[in-house]
Amino acid sequence: MYPFALITDSTIDETAAYFSQNDIGCAPLAFTIDGRTIEEDCGQTVSFHQFYDLLREGKLPVTSQAKLETFLTLFRTALEAGQDVLYIGFSSGLSGTFHAGCMARDELAPLFPARKIICIDSLSATGGEYLLVDKAREMRDSGCTIEVTAAAVEQMRLHVIHLITVNDLGHLHRGGRLSKTSAVVGGLLGIKPVIWVDNAGKLGVGCKVRGRQKSISYLAERTLREMTDRNQVVRICHGDCLEDARQLAALLDAHGVRSDIRYIGTVIGSHTGPGVLTAFFFGGDRKPE
Repeated sequence: MYPFALITDSTIDETAAYFSQNDIGCAPLAFTIDGRTIEEDCGQTVSFHQFYDLLREGKLPVTSQAKLETFLTLFRTALEAGQDVLYIGFSSGLSGTFHAGCMARDELAPLFPARKIICIDSLSATGGEYLLVDKAREMRDSGCTIEVTAAAVEQMRLHVIHLITVNDLGHLHRGGRLSKTSAVVGGLLGIKPVIWVDNAGKLGVGCKVRGRQKSISYLAERTLREMTDRNQVVRICHGDCLEDARQLAALLDAHGVRSDIRYIGTVIGSHTGPGVLTAFFFGGDRKPE
């Protein structure tokens, strides 16, 4: 048994096998569509392709944060087994989920005074959050203490670069993740804005590129320019636009940079819509030039 339990949210957009094989607890967020509420389960109940087709049909899902009860169960199970708890959560700038995790910590800490419960706001989402969780997994597996691991994650989190391009900013505006002004400006004919995540874990619109092909090329160019280590694997996530993701991967591969590709899950996908394409990696300053 590991000396501490590693827990995160479904918003790291990984597979069910990743959670089970690496002994990582997962607090699922949920979405409601056509009157049905579904907790995220890595695309097992509703496949990602089916989900994005529903969005293309004009369905507008409503999302909800992970439940306090879920965190209480995950944390308590680990604590009762004699483990400390390290929770790395979805950006507080985008969801109340991290706050729910902190509430669970505050409720359980007095009951387990000999144990440590550390909650870290990743200030990140999807593949960016994954990078931090996987670094924590590597450190846990190599025998690092919870304190050393938590300190490293906190030091790294503002160096996780998020590059995101979408086909329609309306999804982000309707979900309250982007202002009306930014959505309107970004919606100008033929403009494909590149979105970034700031140091508060919130979304902002960076440069605006004309056309889809140029936006893909821009993601590749900026990734190559800003990544601090070309031996790292870039996480590419997409909203049911696999060919675009493969094109981005090929542009990186031409410069010797490896990448892996994942779907963006149902909760984040509810706010970004079909066609969202992203690149996540470790770099310098998050703020775009």
